[in-house]
Amino acid sequence: MKPPDSLRTPTQRAAISAAAALLAETVSVAGAAIDAAPRVDVARPILICGVGRSGTSLLHSMLNAHPDIAFPPETHFFRRYIAPRRQRRSLEQGTRAEAIAVWTEDRDLARVELTLEVLLEDQRDGDLDLVQAFRRILALNAERQGKHRVGDKDPRNIDYLPALAESFPRALVLHVIRDPREVLLSRTRAAWSRDRPWWQHALLADEQLRRGRRNGAALFGEGYFEVSYENLLRAPEATLRRIAQHVEVDYTHAMLDFGASAAQLVDERERSWKSETLGPLLVDNVEKWRTGLTAAQVRFVERVSVEAFTRCGYERSAPATAGTKNSSFAQRAFALAAPLCRPAARCALAARRRLEELR
Repeated sequence: MKPPDSLRTPTQRAAISAAAALLAETVSVAGAAIDAAPRVDVARPILICGVGRSGTSLLHSMLNAHPDIAFPPETHFFRRYIAPRRQRRSLEQGTRAEAIAVWTEDRDLARVELTLEVLLEDQRDGDLDLVQAFRRILALNAERQGKHRVGDKDPRNIDYLPALAESFPRALVLHVIRDPREVLLSRTRAAWSRDRPWWQHALLADEQLRRGRRNGAALFGEGYFEVSYENLLRAPEATLRRIAQHVEVDYTHAMLDFGASAAQLVDERERSWKSETLGPLLVDNVEKWRTGLTAAQVRFVERVSVEAFTRCGYERSAPATAGTKNSSFAQRAFALAAPLCRPAARCALAARRRLEELR
């Protein structure tokens, strides 16, 4: 039994008082540290979008390298399970086991390396919330990395800004914009897109850009921000500083040391067309269209890409510099018919989006 204070020596009492004071200070500091620990902010995700092959993967890697921002690999979760109304309704009215069975087959979702059951924790069969599951993906990915800001990158987010605004009205949207001639050249070379007609790429890209700019500004207001891919290459620090200010984080040079971040985000299946994302920064990755496209392809792109050349600051080329490769008869014919193709592209993109929503 310990003696009461009256029987302890002055030295013992002084030692006990000092220990008690130290313990109280430690508890106070620990409590303050817990209170000050940043919470993961899923209400304001950073959403990266843009026409495919416009540079979204580069920005993805740069922002993920920030010590406060966590992006998962590209999962396509929102457009695959939430944006399609029929698919979403079917999953949300089903059981957790059924949803997990579907997600188990998803190779892109597997890249996040999360226990799928956790995504639907505390949810009831027949009344599932897939938006909440998506928020949990972003939050758990951030918690695992000790970060408190979350983001999602999918170029096709540009087609689903209305649905994203319903689920994340306070989101911060970063729309990457690139010279449409460079976009076309890149899409004719990438494994996922090179087998499609080149003229189709040009038409759909212009319509995506137009709709993305209109919806982004209208739906997200000051939360919408356009990023020039060319500026990101030519003046990376200045451009990233403006981006950091928009998403409300401090700029850090870690954003320019993005190689390790890219290796974490880019899947082996994507390496063939995303190798430049692994670093170092390719500052001269511009104007390759001058030698990569034919003159007829350049004329076609410049005629149909009204949004880029009238509202985004890109300049049309002079005839003598419009491309050095020989044009085929079909390419020249498409160049002449370019003005007639834009309405058809608008209808085609609207039809595609409608079909995807109804899946």
